[in-house]
Amino acid sequence: MFSYMVPVESLRALEVFAGCDDKLLRRLSRLGTEVHAKARQVLAREGDVGREFYVIVDGSAIVLHDGQEIASLQRGDFFGEMALVDGKPRSATVIASSPMMLYVFDPREFFSMLDRFPPVSRKILTTLAGRLRSAQDGRHMDAGDASA
Repeated sequence: MFSYMVPVESLRALEVFAGCDDKLLRRLSRLGTEVHAKARQVLAREGDVGREFYVIVDGSAIVLHDGQEIASLQRGDFFGEMALVDGKPRSATVIASSPMMLYVFDPREFFSMLDRFPPVSRKILTTLAGRLRSAQDGRHMDAGDASA
């Protein structure tokens, strides 16, 4: 099921968009698509070409790398940005562990968001840095520390 206009109030409640004022949120609501996923649905597969950036609105997911669980994701977390940023295959598999609602952004929408919404860009960069540090430390990552 798809919905083509993301509600502003729903965006405001998500950490990745927390730094945006009402004007930015209204503009941002025109980007992305609301998508529903079933439990156990594969949302991103390690090694595949990445074509979407996902923000979790409701539900949870697990992140697997080489078949090993490395993180869990929940409301407000996001994934898929790495493959869009560097153009390389997905670095992990993400599987819904419950029914989910997500906002999904295609590459054009994702890069528009990075260019036109500085608070979102900063949050994505901060999260990427945390994920890199976690990977360097070789530890199991917390919710905001994993990516596909």
